Amino acid sequence: MLAPFEGRNSEIGYDAYYAVRLAIQEHGNDHIELLAIDDGGSPTSAALRAKALASDPLVKVALALGNNATQAEAQEAFEELPLIIVGQWQAKPIGKNIYMLASANLDNILTPIDHIVTVTEAAAIQIPIVGGELFSLTQFPLLSKNPDNITIASSASLPDADFTQRYLSSGQYVPQPGLLATLTYDAAGIALSAIRINDANQSIAIGSYTGLNGNIHFVGGYWVDAPINYYRYDAKGDLTPENRPVK
Repeated sequence: MLAPFEGRNSEIGYDAYYAVRLAIQEHGNDHIELLAIDDGGSPTSAALRAKALASDPLVKVALALGNNATQAEAQEAFEELPLIIVGQWQAKPIGKNIYMLASANLDNILTPIDHIVTVTEAAAIQIPIVGGELFSLTQFPLLSKNPDNITIASSASLPDADFTQRYLSSGQYVPQPGLLATLTYDAAGIALSAIRINDANQSIAIGSYTGLNGNIHFVGGYWVDAPINYYRYDAKGDLTPENRPVK
């Protein structure tokens, strides 16, 4: 897994880390390990680390989260390694081995914003927008002067009580799961199923997986019929579903 584990966006990496670890505990075996790699803080460093992962024969499937690890430069560096991008990070799948665990329709729903990479930059936005998972981090309402301006659109569902209990019980000092946790758990489930097959890429390309967020299969690099859920912040700074139809 390639994600931010340092700096302002480290919450992304750790939210995903504990979700993948839980999935391995529940669905993996003793021969499967999670290799969590920091993205290095830039698309260039993320690409270098992606290239190193692609050259390791023991790495069978990669997951990527965050703006640096999901852009075209890093995607290309993964070469033919199956890559599941968890969430929507202003990126598009550029190869037949790239799978976007998000609705393609989010591209038309999210407000176009250039050069927003960190949650600090996201929190500085004062105008009403529809944002992606970067705006869902727990620190966002603490940093933003106007969190009421933000609607979050995502294919991820909020963790329910059962998942939260399993997540928190998976180890010591595990933080509360965020919005990305259930989506990453499903991505890990897809990866775990795929590596049981000789051709992991083919398994992901033609397979179907039922997870916490519904049935998942890919066409053209995107999750077909993926849901789009809308969230806003309540008075306590917690994410709550917005009262509009789920697409």
